[in-house]
Amino acid sequence: MFWKFVALILSIGVVGGALLTMRQLRIQAAHELGAVQRRVGERDRELWQLRIEIARAVQPAVVEARLRAMSDVPIEPLGAHHVADLWPIVSVHDGSVVEAGRY
Repeated sequence: MFWKFVALILSIGVVGGALLTMRQLRIQAAHELGAVQRRVGERDRELWQLRIEIARAVQPAVVEARLRAMSDVPIEPLGAHHVADLWPIVSVHDGSVVEAGRY
């Protein structure tokens, strides 16, 4: 009877230790998840700051001025008459290909 009682106490201790270990691992995983989420938030803020800086530096007037300074070639906008020459237009109804400019 004594050995049964000892085995019962030891088994309860082992199960309790395993439960405490699982609880600690779950708490540690939650902590690491929170730390990762904070780092992702910081990186998102840095990314948006970089996007703002890029947007300020790539305004159409600034790009045009830099292109004019780099080249003597005249700059003209790409209009619809140029775009139509680049690829054929596909008809929506029957899927047939219509030559550019003939729509």
